[in-house]
Amino acid sequence: MSSNRGLFDRLREPDRPEQRSVHQRTEDIADSVLNHLRRMLNVRHGDAPATPDYGIPALEAQHISASEEMRRAIEESIRIYEPRLDGVRVRYLTPDENEPLKVRYEIAARLATSEESVRVQFQSEVDATGVWRVRA
Repeated sequence: MSSNRGLFDRLREPDRPEQRSVHQRTEDIADSVLNHLRRMLNVRHGDAPATPDYGIPALEAQHISASEEMRRAIEESIRIYEPRLDGVRVRYLTPDENEPLKVRYEIAARLATSEESVRVQFQSEVDATGVWRVRA
């Protein structure tokens, strides 16, 4: 049986009544994927000793002009470490003239765990602070 709450939430509050279901709602799955993408894009290669290729390369290792290499790295990391997404496509977005130091990518995919073919799309961006932000 699955739960909308994570393992640690269920351990902290084991008696919390909740409706259990084998099938998660599509919105819950998409929210969980979004949270995982936020974590994944903020981990650098080598930070997770058990899986040294988890995450993406540091921006310092890539030139901002090397948007194609970063695009491929993001797409590959999602394909390997986010099995709930199929048909992942990452697209580099032209910088906003008002925010030229932000690097932005669009992530489009299909939820693999959905019975119907549900397309999802996320926007990701990083600025000079190096913190990636991802939103639906």
